[in-house]
Amino acid sequence: MMKGLYRLINIEFAKWLRLIMILCAATMITPLIMVQDQLKNYSEYTVNERYEDLYASSGSVILFLIFLVIVCAFFLKTVYADYWGGKSIYTYLTLPVKREAFYFSKLIVFAICLLMLLAAQLISIRIGYALAAAKYGSYGEGQFVMHNGFFLAMIRSEFFRLLLPLSLSRLLSSLAVFTTIATGFYYGALCERSRKYFGFAAIVAALWIMIAVIGYRMNEQIHYSDLSSLWMSSSALFALSGFFIWHSLHILRRGAVA
Repeated sequence: MMKGLYRLINIEFAKWLRLIMILCAATMITPLIMVQDQLKNYSEYTVNERYEDLYASSGSVILFLIFLVIVCAFFLKTVYADYWGGKSIYTYLTLPVKREAFYFSKLIVFAICLLMLLAAQLISIRIGYALAAAKYGSYGEGQFVMHNGFFLAMIRSEFFRLLLPLSLSRLLSSLAVFTTIATGFYYGALCERSRKYFGFAAIVAALWIMIAVIGYRMNEQIHYSDLSSLWMSSSALFALSGFFIWHSLHILRRGAVA
């Protein structure tokens, strides 16, 4: 299975390589341009925003969401492309490899591409802070530069902590959201192809929990010490992710995709 899985991963990643490299480059470079443009409005004699507020007001957060949507949309395209034209899905399902290998090859490549986008975003955030610090350092011979400013920005910003959590409960929460996105998109496509529309009820439940979790995480100053709902939501999302994987494999094993 491992040899077949490795070959299928190479095939899948070849489909992604050009797009994900372009998106990662855009994720790193475009926010820097937007942050630099925002910094032009500040001087030694104006009120300078904190870096996390500067980053958000530059539009970089919305830009990241757009890139994330593009990655998810392209993943769905790679899934549905197997059913278009030559219908290569039927060729894949007759190969001398287990159908689990076919499923996990797509899922692993999708997860890797999401992680690459996340890594590019974090690199952009760090370089953006260096640009802001250089600007602030030009005031009054550097007396306005805050020590450990990047670390403080990571602590203060809900968006930054969503991408790079600083505690176990929030790490599991972000991991649960990531896993649910990766497995849920693939599961939804398989349910549509196999006409098992009842599976969308689980997807709606996962979406509702994720919206609640992200809303909670983006307003943590209000209820930071309330951890019970965060642990429960993470457990629920992991359970739903497990269900998505199990039922997706069940659909593929039965050859129910059309």
